[in-house]
Amino acid sequence: MTRAIKAVKVSDTEMTALVTEQSLEQLYPEFNTRPRVHYKNLYRYTKCFIGGSVVTEVNGLEDCAQGVRVSLVREGETLQVLETDNYGDFKFDRLDRNSGAYDVVIEADGFQRKAVGVNVTTGACLGRVLLEPA
Repeated sequence: MTRAIKAVKVSDTEMTALVTEQSLEQLYPEFNTRPRVHYKNLYRYTKCFIGGSVVTEVNGLEDCAQGVRVSLVREGETLQVLETDNYGDFKFDRLDRNSGAYDVVIEADGFQRKAVGVNVTTGACLGRVLLEPA
């Protein structure tokens, strides 16, 4: 059993609470149709992301770069800042499709600052980004 679909019969107040608790979304809410169907993680199908993995090379060994500061910048304005996880991975999520040009700025002590330009249409995976020693 996958439990991919769940049907519940609840009051409007209870449904509102479920929507909030589980971060449920409606498809095309801008049409104000008051649908009775809500989706979990709908943004994964309607929005875009920029992701990648940051690595370093020291003494000939490549390693995941944990705790590296990664910023999402658009037209000189920093929109989001996060740190890479223990695998060196990062992900900026819920970006609008065809939203244009962004810069992903990567900074770590002891390494050169790196900026990678990205044009978002349907999502972007930068793959492995190697930081050079300072």
